[in-house]
Amino acid sequence: MSFPFMAALSWRATATQYVSTKTFRIGAEGMTEDGSLYRLCKSGAAITNPVAAAINRYRWLSGVTGDGAEAALAAAIAVGDVDFTFNDTNSRAADYYKDGYYVDPRSSSAGPTTMHIWKSNAGAGTSVKCYVSAPFTQTNASGNTVQAYPNPWGNVRAAGAYSQGYEHFCCMPGMPITSGYYFWGKVKGPFWCWVTGTWPGAAQNDRDCCFCIDGTIKMQDERINTSAISLQRAGYLMFSVNYGDSFLMIQIE
Repeated sequence: MSFPFMAALSWRATATQYVSTKTFRIGAEGMTEDGSLYRLCKSGAAITNPVAAAINRYRWLSGVTGDGAEAALAAAIAVGDVDFTFNDTNSRAADYYKDGYYVDPRSSSAGPTTMHIWKSNAGAGTSVKCYVSAPFTQTNASGNTVQAYPNPWGNVRAAGAYSQGYEHFCCMPGMPITSGYYFWGKVKGPFWCWVTGTWPGAAQNDRDCCFCIDGTIKMQDERINTSAISLQRAGYLMFSVNYGDSFLMIQIE
């Protein structure tokens, strides 16, 4: 059995990559019997280190340059509409934005600002039409800026695939992954990680860990430098120890 919108995963499923057939949409959640949480991911390139965190390779840049887009609406949105067309001038394949997200960034907007995209048409370099999963409840005028993000788990790669220090860690792969393959990436639950610096638990009160730029972990008090940086939270040490260990309760989500 499975919970609504969540796959009941076997241990075998979390240790197997598969290619062309996916039972669930990319980004769907799955859970094993110990409560560990996974997302269905697609690799954008081979991942060789299974015990370091992997990243969402899609970039976000202002304007129309990046893998997502921030651009003006080509036509007004009316209440009840289930699609929008915006001036993304990149060439996009059909369903490029499938299972991604629409954002209305207006500070004065009274309605929901984030909506799920279930389908998008091909874009030849002038505009892209996307379809949302629920009708719009607020109008939006032609020319107003909106944002569209592709699926965050649709282009997963090893750290350093974009630009270290600017990357979002989205899962622990748990096994080597072939480029273009689907796999269940762990986002919450017990996981053993590679360490940079001092092993967690080797000193008193060292429990909380963050990700280093290469996807390994380090203690929160051993950040890259002493400036006010905010490295992404990885999780906390699970076992009581004064020797040092890196078996964490991963908390990417």
